[in-house]
Order: sequence, then structure tokens, then C-alpha cells
Amino acid sequence: MKSKHKFIPLIIIVSIYNLLVYGLYYFESNFENTNIRNLADSYWYSLVTLTTVGYGDFYPITFWGRLIGILFVIGSLGFLGYLITELSVKISEYLKKREMGFFGTKMKNHCIIIGWNSFSKRVAEQIVKANEPLAIVIDRETDLKEIRQLYTDNQCFVLQTNLKDYEAIEKVNIIDSRRVYISFESDTDTLVYTISLKKRFENINCVVAIENVELKSSFNYLGVQFIIPKKEIVSKFIASYIFEPNVALLTEDLISTSAEKSNLDICETQLSESSEHVNTNFIDTFIKLKKDLGITLVAISRNGELIKNPENNFKLIKGDILVYIANGENKQYLT
Repeated sequence: MKSKHKFIPLIIIVSIYNLLVYGLYYFESNFENTNIRNLADSYWYSLVTLTTVGYGDFYPITFWGRLIGILFVIGSLGFLGYLITELSVKISEYLKKREMGFFGTKMKNHCIIIGWNSFSKRVAEQIVKANEPLAIVIDRETDLKEIRQLYTDNQCFVLQTNLKDYEAIEKVNIIDSRRVYISFESDTDTLVYTISLKKRFENINCVVAIENVELKSSFNYLGVQFIIPKKEIVSKFIASYIFEPNVALLTEDLISTSAEKSNLDICETQLSESSEHVNTNFIDTFIKLKKDLGITLVAISRNGELIKNPENNFKLIKGDILVYIANGENKQYLT
């Protein structure tokens, strides 16, 4: 019903326009020495006048014709103003939609952060520092402005939308993402949202950080891959700094993204079918990586199971994930 109402003003305007054009033709065509002799001439004069081009090849000479001409001249001001206004509005709407991520992204194997707070801000900082593809989904304009000030379009893609609008969330290509980190201030909100998200996108790999350890089993039931108890991690770090400060310093360096080439990172790389390390023993790969690249292989992840310090004759296969220690420079050589 509303769409029909939108056409009523347009129908009225078109009707008045055609009536004036016909009136101009009627009054001018029957007058001697006129240069508007048919409807085509009348339409041409009206269009040239309304668009403010004004070639001057046609012009009315009768009183009523000139009166209609005056109406076209006045109408041209409104017509031009309308075009400029509509164009400005359309450009403004396009830029706003683009800023809000309305047109989506085609990135794949990327990280996604849903929700924005002080904790997720630190997580995003580490991901961006590692030059990993990142998409952030938020629902507040203030968060959008903050993220735009922190990062460029090349560093991360931002989508502002209702977090419960799962069709809109598909615009961050969530199906092809590597990990989805869900971050809310309340563990309950995180749990409820994870339930809804996993119901819609069953195969996504989720990561959550929680305060209440008792909720860990609930997240496990949902198939959440990684559940990080914030208090446990913090308490372990503090204890390590108390009685093993050097171990704590090394651990902090390993889990932080390298800002300098000399800094150490603990990284992971999945073996492809063409990798030279497929079908080799762990010890042989360990020695080769250490000797050629200065990389220390520490663990293998296979089918979701982390195998720490495998046996020397442990055979590497396609799809294994190598977990290794490297500095900011040599980690790029192992792909």
C-alpha cells in the first residue's frame, strides 16, 4: 500500500507536465510566425528549459505560451535542485553503507571478532600486528568510529549491524573464516549468542574467553573449539612471574605477535600435499628446520589433538599442523 502512495506524487507531476506541454503546443501552433509547430517542438522546448540548457532554438511568442514558459523556467530551478539533492543523498547513503560494511567482504581463512570491548580490542591489536586478515562485527556507531581511528580498511573489515541479524553477518563471509572470537562483557550473553550463532552456522570454529569456569562444559557441549578461562590464564602468568620470571618473560614473548625481527613467536603451519616435510620423521624435520631456518619444532597437531614433543620416528602426514618457535624474520620461510 505504501509503495502505491509513493507513485501518486510522481503521477501528478507527470500529468501536470504533459498538460503544460500540450497547452504550449495548443496556444503556439495556431499562431502566425510561431516556431513551436508540433508536440515534438513543445516537448523539446520544455526539456531544454527544465534542464537549464536554453539553446534558444524554440521559444513561445503568445501570452499564454510565455506564461507556460515562465512556469517551465521556475520549474527548472526546482528540478535542478531536486536532482542535486537526490544525487547528494544517494552519494551520502552509499558512503555510509560502505563505511558500515554493507557491501560485505570476500576474504577467506580470516579471523572474525564479534563484539567490541577492551578485551576484544587487545585481541584485534595482536591479529592486526600479525598481518592476519581480520573482520570485526559490531552494533554501535561509537565502536565503528573508534575502530576506524585505530585501523585502516587494509588492516581490517568492519561490519556494523544488529548482531542478531545473521543474514547481515554472512557479509563477513563467516562460513569461510578460520576462527570466530565471540566477545561480550557477560559470560551468559556470550553463551546465549554462541548458541544462536552455532545454530545458524554449525561448522564455524568458535573461540571464547570466559570468567566463569563452570560454564566451560556448556561451551564444550556446543562444540566450541577453544575456551579460555581468563582468571586461570592470568593466575598462571602471575605465579610464573613469581617463581619462574624468565620462563614467564619467554612465554609472554612467544604468545605476543612479533613487533621486531628479533622477537620470538610460537607459530603454526599446516602441511599441504606438496610439502617436503610430508612422510618424514619428526626428528629429521626437526633437525632440517633448525639447521636451515633456525626454527624450533615443538609439537604436532593432528585431528584436533596436540602432540607435544613427539617421538623421533613420528611420521608426519598431509594435514598435520606444525607448531614451532621462530623469530619475526625466519617464520615467513615456513609455509
